[in-house]
Amino acid sequence: MVDLKLVSDALQQPPFNKTLSVIQLHDELKFYALAQLVSDVAAYLEDGGPVPSIHKVDIRNEDSDATAWRIAEFCRILKFRGGALDVNSLREEIKGGDRQLMLEILYFLLKDKAIHKKRCYLAPFLEVVDVPTDFMQDELMLDLSEQVSILQDQFKETHKYVEGLRQTGDSSSKPSNIMLKTRQGGATATIKREIQQMEEEKQQVLGKISKIKKKVEQFPNYAVWLEAAKKLRVEQQTEATLVERIREQRNAVQAADKKYSAAQQLLKEAKNITISGGAEALLAKMQEEFKMNKYLATENLPKSISEIKQKISDLKRVISEPPLREVDFEEMDAEIRTLNAETAKLAEQKLLKANSGDDKLALFRQQAAIIARKKEGAAQRLTTLSEEVARLSEELEKRRDQHHGRSGGKALKGDDLKKYISELRGKSNVYKLKRSELSEIQAEFGIFQRTEQILRAREESMTAALMALEKRTGTTGYHVARETLENVSARKSEMDDVKGKTLTEISEIISSLAKSINDKKTVLAPIIQELRKLRVTASDLEAEYAEKRRHYDGVMVALDSGTVDLEKEVSGYRQDIQNDQSRYHYLAMSSEMQDIAQEKILHEMKAYIGGDEAIESQQKARGFKTYRDIYNKKIIEQENLGKSLREEQKLIKAKHEPNVKQLAWFTDVKKLLQLKVAHNQKLLNSGGLETSGFAHMTQDRLVL
Repeated sequence: MVDLKLVSDALQQPPFNKTLSVIQLHDELKFYALAQLVSDVAAYLEDGGPVPSIHKVDIRNEDSDATAWRIAEFCRILKFRGGALDVNSLREEIKGGDRQLMLEILYFLLKDKAIHKKRCYLAPFLEVVDVPTDFMQDELMLDLSEQVSILQDQFKETHKYVEGLRQTGDSSSKPSNIMLKTRQGGATATIKREIQQMEEEKQQVLGKISKIKKKVEQFPNYAVWLEAAKKLRVEQQTEATLVERIREQRNAVQAADKKYSAAQQLLKEAKNITISGGAEALLAKMQEEFKMNKYLATENLPKSISEIKQKISDLKRVISEPPLREVDFEEMDAEIRTLNAETAKLAEQKLLKANSGDDKLALFRQQAAIIARKKEGAAQRLTTLSEEVARLSEELEKRRDQHHGRSGGKALKGDDLKKYISELRGKSNVYKLKRSELSEIQAEFGIFQRTEQILRAREESMTAALMALEKRTGTTGYHVARETLENVSARKSEMDDVKGKTLTEISEIISSLAKSINDKKTVLAPIIQELRKLRVTASDLEAEYAEKRRHYDGVMVALDSGTVDLEKEVSGYRQDIQNDQSRYHYLAMSSEMQDIAQEKILHEMKAYIGGDEAIESQQKARGFKTYRDIYNKKIIEQENLGKSLREEQKLIKAKHEPNVKQLAWFTDVKKLLQLKVAHNQKLLNSGGLETSGFAHMTQDRLVL
């Protein structure tokens, strides 16, 4: 539902300043006027952005197709109608002159101006570049697309950071000079709010301090207690400072120990290398480490990075694609099966080619592949061991820190130990003195508590005695009622004062309003008379306007009909141009492919005929004369291989039936032997066969 009242109010405000009523928007404004309003609003939303606005145009001087394309693209950027927007259909509706659609777009733009303005600012930076899939096969285009994605992610993080600074005003993360300028507006408001909160908290704290002072002043010798509390606070602050310094010194000592242990380890390794082989062994070890690091930096790490980037690009592609249906999964499974079959065929062909013995470099390729796999395995083991060493080193440092924390660092000796003992004695004396002072303060505090309890008991007894006295005299509750009446009278006097002030202010306001009304009446009297005259003139102008408007509508209808026919004809011509261009590019590409094929045929003919020294040198370099010879050779090899396979097939077929019979005989023999073994085992278990019978069972015959 379009709220035309909101649209009218928004257009009356700067920078539009257009006085259009709801009726004018709904009935009177023509389509081109609404399109002009949409363009003006779009130009306002894009004002101040990184790119100059393309909407600062006059609709009367612009082609209708260009207007439809421009407004539709702007609606797509601002997500008009959400994800259900069809840009092509929206473009056609705009070209068809749909007034209701233009009112809907105008309401959409003016409803959330701040959000749309922000989105217009972000769109040039975050717009996804639509590149055809044919061009994305190029590595350069893939790299550029990936760089654009990385830069867009960086821009998102920077924009979020700037927005956070504008809202909170936090500068703890060292923003740049550009960000400082964008932060000032939000930071000022935040600082003002914080200052106001601090002022309120300050007033609350001052009130609490005054109440505490009144309570403390009632105790005797409160000045002495106050001085003792100040000294205690100073000592606590000093103690906290000393603890912090001790912690810093321990951290410094631990860091120095780490550096010292690392230097000792390096020194030990250098000594061992010097003892074992001298400078040459050290140089050999450094060269070996250099080779390993070079391999990791130039081969292993780039490969790992490329794999990770490929995974990230695949994940991004999967995320950007729409959700898959069951039919899509079935199609993908069919494609995977087809690709697996093709891979198996290619692997079989490669195996046959490798077994043919023609490829002299196959052995070297296999050795290179084995060495490459060994290098990758060694690099992976080195990475794993390095991570394990780092983990163990970190665990060792944690254990050292725990040990230092329990033992307080290294053991002190000599003068350091004496100095430390003297410091401990001084601190022990100070501790004893403070402890005695604290015990005295606690004793006095106990006395004060006891005094407070006694006074509260006296107060309760006096209150009970007063109530008993009131009861005896027949004036029960007099004391409480008197206090209540005093409080009520005090509140009544305050309310009377407030009422008197309020009545005075109300009378003054009424008198000022009456005076201002009279003044306005005297000022408006001549204006009202002039307005009556203007109304008569306006009625005459309205009649003249209605007549001219009818004439204008007739002319516009004729022009619109002619314009629609011309637009259809132009769109047909444009479609023909696009079809001819695509046909031209296709034929040009086919012609180039035919030229390349013709050139290959001529080159093959020259190589077959001979006589050209350049071609003969190429033949020597590649090891064969023409592709015809090598293909004929491969055909002969395949025919020989087919003959050998057919002979082998005949031999297998000839031996198949005897082998099957022999297999059946051996199967029966196996079953018979198993039955005999089972029978003998049964006899042995039942005891029906005597041991003497085994002397006669010396032979076991098999009769076929």
